[in-house]
Amino acid sequence: MKKFIIFGVSLFLLVHTVSAFNVSLTNTFGGNQDNVGTSDFLKFDSDGTKQTAVVGDRIQFDLASEKIDGRVRVNIRGDVDFATLLQGYANVRPIKQLNFIAGNAFFWKWASSSAYLAGIDDYLAHGLLLDKNGFGILADISPSDSGFGLKLSSGLGIDSHVDLNFGAEFALNDIFKIAATAQDVLENTRTFASSAELLSLDNFLLNAGYVYNNSDQTYIQNTEHLIHVSAGYSLKDINLSFYATVLSGLNNISLDATTNEFVTKANGVPLTAAVRIYYADLENLKIGTSASYKHVLNETDSSNIFTVYPFVDYDTRFGIFRTGIRTSFDDNGFKSLSIPFSWQYTISLKK
Repeated sequence: MKKFIIFGVSLFLLVHTVSAFNVSLTNTFGGNQDNVGTSDFLKFDSDGTKQTAVVGDRIQFDLASEKIDGRVRVNIRGDVDFATLLQGYANVRPIKQLNFIAGNAFFWKWASSSAYLAGIDDYLAHGLLLDKNGFGILADISPSDSGFGLKLSSGLGIDSHVDLNFGAEFALNDIFKIAATAQDVLENTRTFASSAELLSLDNFLLNAGYVYNNSDQTYIQNTEHLIHVSAGYSLKDINLSFYATVLSGLNNISLDATTNEFVTKANGVPLTAAVRIYYADLENLKIGTSASYKHVLNETDSSNIFTVYPFVDYDTRFGIFRTGIRTSFDDNGFKSLSIPFSWQYTISLKK
């Protein structure tokens, strides 16, 4: 209920009259865990059994102007009885340097690029200067011709409880960027994170960071101490790009979600490694491959999961079509195979 109250406030701010703006409507249809919000279109278990085909839809409205920007997204989950999820935010700037934001999902708004996981093409949640939802204020201080930029933020997030969050980011003259966040600071579930990014090398990406009490389990399980490193390089002359990310715990201790106490799991450390390769020098065609490895700690043992996903994007006047083959293996060998499919098109308007 709290999230929908926040969303109502965001929607009201979002539709407030603006004099000049850009709006876009993006619709993504199909079954693809990466960009539709459902599981993949076709999935086969380790014994070859095919599960029910899955389709869903993601409708996204984006608005940008001098004083306000925002997003409204509706996910229709074809793999969960077509359940509908409504998300969005509005970000208002009464003056250029001051931002007020409210919503039930900020997505990656005000995420620091120093926490970008290049090998995965996503951000670590602890790199969000204003966390994931709620209300917040952010000062964006970048004096003209000064060569530096400074962001300072504070906000209240609302999930199962109200949490207090802080963030800061400093960038110097296209040389480096550093960021720090403190999330849920009043609870035992509090996290502290810092990250840094090198900005001075052309076509090269490099960042690294540390998190105390990582709770973002999207790509690695929760762990008391987490480090992450990402790198990438683009050969622009031939439109070829390489990216890699490593996330690793420093011990086998994690926070128990039930007791909010740290517990020790099996020997070893949680680990995720991921790479991506893109080639886009073909007419209307983009070819890519991603691969990931996860070492997961259980109560008394550990497990390993390897996934490889070659895919292709075909860009037409009717939109972008994506498909591929996602194959996973674990300690017992072949685990699953899925075939994602999505069709995405965007309609834009500029006033």
